[in-house]
Amino acid sequence: MSDRPYVFTTERLLLLPLGPEHAAELAGMYADPEVSRFVGGPDLDPVGQADRFRAEWDEHGWGQSAVLAKTDGRLLGRVGLHPWARWGEVELGYALRRDAWGRGYAQEAARAWLAWSVGRFEHLIAVIDPANGASIRTATALGFSPDRHEDVDGRDLAVYRRDLRD
Repeated sequence: MSDRPYVFTTERLLLLPLGPEHAAELAGMYADPEVSRFVGGPDLDPVGQADRFRAEWDEHGWGQSAVLAKTDGRLLGRVGLHPWARWGEVELGYALRRDAWGRGYAQEAARAWLAWSVGRFEHLIAVIDPANGASIRTATALGFSPDRHEDVDGRDLAVYRRDLRD
């Protein structure tokens, strides 16, 4: 894998840098309240989020990837890295369309990011609403462990951590 992970491929997925060209598909994904409730809810702005994700790619050389099915090119969701400047840490985050849940896509895409991250970061975090059991199970399966709780905009969020050193 290159130093700048513009494209990842896995057995079933193609991961491309997420940006404004994906905003309409993100809006469709987030229109499902079951998908958006833990990642911003009804206040979520897919266009602003897509612009922010592209800016993170431009600034850091990494960010959130659009997760596309190799079979038909359909956007299944987003998985990738996000900087948390307030804590000086980098998050491995994921959100998928509801019809993609339970098929291992988040883990498959996240494992590509984890492999790339080893040697580049000491650790990664996953910031998760404590009520989001599916996300907690995914993080745990990826080797993340509970670390702490943080108040983010008045919400109590659990922070999980995975050490990437030896």
